[in-house]
Amino acid sequence: MTAYESGMELLITLVVAAEDEATARDACSGVVELLDGRVVRTTDCSDEEPGCRSVTISRKTVDPGTGNPSATLARAVRNALHTLGSGFTGSRVSCEPPSAWTVVDAPELVGELVPGGERVLLEAWQTGSTAPSTGTGAPDTSDRYPRQGNRRPG
Repeated sequence: MTAYESGMELLITLVVAAEDEATARDACSGVVELLDGRVVRTTDCSDEEPGCRSVTISRKTVDPGTGNPSATLARAVRNALHTLGSGFTGSRVSCEPPSAWTVVDAPELVGELVPGGERVLLEAWQTGSTAPSTGTGAPDTSDRYPRQGNRRPG
């Protein structure tokens, strides 16, 4: 890796309608192959939605760095969205280094990609950052004020 490249981990979490782990993994196998990733976690989320599982796929990647970590992270998320298909490319990407993320909550679109698919959370984390070792989720935003998004008062 050169000074102009940035190591990253992509985490793609797919929420699917599935009764068991094997069915969920099978439903997501095409995305695993498409992204050249590996399944790192399968979770039963049926307490929130009956018959629901989440499958998290990981892929290490190296992207040319721009000197701007936000731009590099956001580009990694957009490139992964483009790989998923043209319907995903209009998704808004949020960035707060060391990560960038987007959520696609469109069952009709996700269902075309994954049988029973409901939502996709796609995250890019800088390697060596505070990337979650288990579980996923966007960075803690509890210090943000309601209704102000990324803006802080002052």
